[in-house]
Amino acid sequence: PGDRVLELGCGTGAITRYLGETGAEVTAVEGSLARARVAAARCADLPNVTVIADDLQGAEVEGPYDWVTFIGVLEYAAAYSAAEDPYQSYLQAAMRHLEPGGKLVVAIENQLGLKYFNACGEDHLGKPFMGIQDLYQRHGGPRTFGRQALSRVLARAGLPQQQWLYPYPDYKVPSIVLSDAALAHPDFQAHDLLLRSDSEDYSDNRQRIFDEALVNRVLAQNGLLGDFSNSFLVVAQRPEQQAWQPAAMAWTFAAVHRHRGMATETRFVPQAGGSIRVTKRRILPHEPSTLPLADGHTISLNTQDSDYFPGQQMAWAALAAHVRDGNVPALVEALRPWCETLLFAAQVGASPLLPVEDEAAALAAAGMPCAAPGQGATAGAGETAGEPGASHAATPPGTSGTQAAGTPAAGGAPGSQLGSRGRPLRLLSLPGGMMDLVPFNILASETTGRHQVIDQEWEVSCPVPAGWVLTRGVMHALQTGLVPHDELGSIARVVIALADACGYHATPDDVERWLALEEQFLRAVSVKAVSHGLYTGTRRPVPMVFQTLASQAHALHEQQQHTLRAEEKAEGLRQQLAAREQENVANNAGNDGEEGDAEADCECGDEEGDNFSDEAQWGSDVIEGWKGMGVELPASVKTDNVKDLAIAVCKAWQGLEG
Repeated sequence: PGDRVLELGCGTGAITRYLGETGAEVTAVEGSLARARVAAARCADLPNVTVIADDLQGAEVEGPYDWVTFIGVLEYAAAYSAAEDPYQSYLQAAMRHLEPGGKLVVAIENQLGLKYFNACGEDHLGKPFMGIQDLYQRHGGPRTFGRQALSRVLARAGLPQQQWLYPYPDYKVPSIVLSDAALAHPDFQAHDLLLRSDSEDYSDNRQRIFDEALVNRVLAQNGLLGDFSNSFLVVAQRPEQQAWQPAAMAWTFAAVHRHRGMATETRFVPQAGGSIRVTKRRILPHEPSTLPLADGHTISLNTQDSDYFPGQQMAWAALAAHVRDGNVPALVEALRPWCETLLFAAQVGASPLLPVEDEAAALAAAGMPCAAPGQGATAGAGETAGEPGASHAATPPGTSGTQAAGTPAAGGAPGSQLGSRGRPLRLLSLPGGMMDLVPFNILASETTGRHQVIDQEWEVSCPVPAGWVLTRGVMHALQTGLVPHDELGSIARVVIALADACGYHATPDDVERWLALEEQFLRAVSVKAVSHGLYTGTRRPVPMVFQTLASQAHALHEQQQHTLRAEEKAEGLRQQLAAREQENVANNAGNDGEEGDAEADCECGDEEGDNFSDEAQWGSDVIEGWKGMGVELPASVKTDNVKDLAIAVCKAWQGLEG
């Protein structure tokens, strides 16, 4: 607030409006008169914002400014500048408006962004692999730069002091922003934030080669994560200035599809001594944070600060198993520690959200302890998964924030069986503050083995079905990542198998009710349209290009082999027909007139005299042979008439060829 900002190339004013709302004094310059008019209308009620339609390099504005921004602009310099070096020309034009301690902000796509290696179209050209092969136009077209190349461009302009930030999935609509400090911190798992960050292909090419989350993890391990970020956000300064430092080392935003009151910003702030503090706030605190869910019950958003726990989400194991194996046993094995953690915290008794008819009788039949009215018998003894709304809650060294994986739970423990199916999962519930106990919100430390529950931001005003939490965890886990082959069948199949592995049973109808409840929750907190059908499959509709091509090649090979076999059989039949025809001619030549007359009087004869009663079996064999190749001959074809068979075979073969 109070800073003077010059936005060069403001477009239709989306960033302009935001800057104005922060209280900054904003001057926005746009080269397109039509876009400038839209930006001016967008900010008409903000007296601290001025929009000017003018050339970006020659605009006369009342500087100097604390900040000058190029948001998605520098890559177009060659298209609008006739200078020998258009990028230096643009940067020099910007720098003349900076006050001595001012800062230039550049947001631009990375020429070497990971998504471009994954078959996404280059954002400006719309074709895959154009940027990474440096196939930009020599003059007059857009182009981007890799990290090292862009750093040199800025340094050559007199801006060697640079702070690099990495927005994901890109700078246009970022949900995650990492800094160099985040990538360098020994305890901060930067790649862990990227598990569910999907790159956007603006050319709408839906083919992919690999799963980017898994590759990002390897890049982070090798110190290359920033170099392959899809976009850069650079704060550049003159060398004599004191280096600008961001307020946090990383940010995450949950805002795009949520209701206004549910939008949040999370910051990861380094502390003295090397620790990290996680702070979470509502972006619009004046908006309601409690909304109706179902049957008079509500859903609320809780925001709490916490200490950072250095671990990785349990969902990584599920992602790796899904991509590597793609079958139910592998997924069950990967998700079982999380499922046991969830069930350990459960209570015996159905949730008011999905009541069970004659619950006491159902509990008695299942051999599960009945609770007194208003109370729930705990399904697992020991620690619970944390207080409602807890985030990064502390746990004793060497223990889990919920339980050690595999710890038995009383009254329906993992492995205890009722008949062959275990105990009904629909008779278990969790406290309302644990509805978000999904694999993404439990961290596992690779060094200590501890588990930590984090980010329990949602709280329902009543106990929730444990099966719903299990189902939503499976659902979101299976919608993460790109899977080359998938033998899972459905979410219900995985949920039922996972519950069964932990000593409980669920039915397809149970899972359908839990999915419907998840849809109800998403409709309550999200402004994005939700269709139940979106959540019954197991993968996002993004095919893997190599596997798709391999599948198509396999199908083509199979078709070619089938055609070859059909042609071989057809040739055999043609030879048999020719041999039979020659035999008929020879037989006719040897017959005397009396036999010919008798033959002509035969019930099955014809004018040609080429029908024989001993042909019937052979004709039936011919028809069966064609049927084996998937071709049905007409029922009217006579099995003892060689001519009819030959004509029918030729017609059928022509149809097959067609």
